[in-house]
Amino acid sequence: MNNILTLIPSPRRLLILFAGVVVPLLIAGEIAENLLEQERFLFEQPMMMWIHHHTTPLMIQASKVLNIIGHLPYASLIAVVLAAWQWHLHRLSRAVFILLGTLLSAGIMAVAKYFFDRPRPQFWPRIVEAANTSFPSGHSTYAAALATLVIILYWHTPQLWLVTAAALLFAFSMGLSRMVLGVHYPTDVVVGWITGSVTVILLQQVMRRDWSQRKVKIEKNDV
Repeated sequence: MNNILTLIPSPRRLLILFAGVVVPLLIAGEIAENLLEQERFLFEQPMMMWIHHHTTPLMIQASKVLNIIGHLPYASLIAVVLAAWQWHLHRLSRAVFILLGTLLSAGIMAVAKYFFDRPRPQFWPRIVEAANTSFPSGHSTYAAALATLVIILYWHTPQLWLVTAAALLFAFSMGLSRMVLGVHYPTDVVVGWITGSVTVILLQQVMRRDWSQRKVKIEKNDV
């Protein structure tokens, strides 16, 4: 009986899952349904033109840097370095969590790009080259996945609020940079954020029991 009760999430965890998984998935589903029905989002062009008219040279340079960081080779390198660091600290489950989180997010994003096949925006000449299709944003997916991974890893530490602020700023900046560069619609960015964060949250729920057991063993070995 006690084993069964331990499988029931606490009210706090249920609230986090509802706010971090259910609500975002409903939003992503609504956007995806509209795309499948080939309905246009009337707010996107005015929003992108507003961003374009208020873009500064510094924003363009920062967006170019983020564009490089979000490309597959560099994004993969960052994930591997983080995983290697956790491995070095004898935190095997966390290393696996980082690698699986980034790989699953990228895989889901790639399938969605192929399935929806949304052309990229053409509101002004592109500042950078962008291959394949637009929906969802791969850079935003990666940034949200990485941000969520880091927040979860620091969840029970004194640095949580500082890390959360930095992670959210990184994910937001990456998403904004895609619109600054004119290579993604706002809905591409939003669903990219949702894809990355929800994938990592669900993966964490699956791995949580094994992670907790390994953490106890590691802490005993460190004593």
